[in-house]
Amino acid sequence: MRLFLFAIPLFLIACGSPPKELQKKLQDIGNADLEIIVKGLPEQARKEALLPKPYFVVDTYKEFQGDTARMFQAYAVLAFFYLDPSLDLCQIRKYRYRRSARVWERFDVVLRHIPAKYVDGEESDSSGTAEKP
Repeated sequence: MRLFLFAIPLFLIACGSPPKELQKKLQDIGNADLEIIVKGLPEQARKEALLPKPYFVVDTYKEFQGDTARMFQAYAVLAFFYLDPSLDLCQIRKYRYRRSARVWERFDVVLRHIPAKYVDGEESDSSGTAEKP
């Protein structure tokens, strides 16, 4: 009986999350981060440089298999566009999905020039845009 009680939580941890759940949680954390980014801007920047409708895109999304997936089940890079394009800046955030906690965690945040693939309305083929104008 004790072995059975021990095996249930171990089984649940080992299973990870289904892909649709991963993607929904990624969209949720992306929307929450976008809101935090916009609220964190100084008032003057919000008045002068904020896009009318800030948005983010999923730039990279990978799900891991086998041994690689023991600790982290997936990896994603989101590009946040919230400043006027004339400033040529966007924020890139990297996330990994911690299998045991079933949450996306942010592990890198960088402000960069807008990548060429997003200039002139081009976008990556990865699915997952949110709040896109």
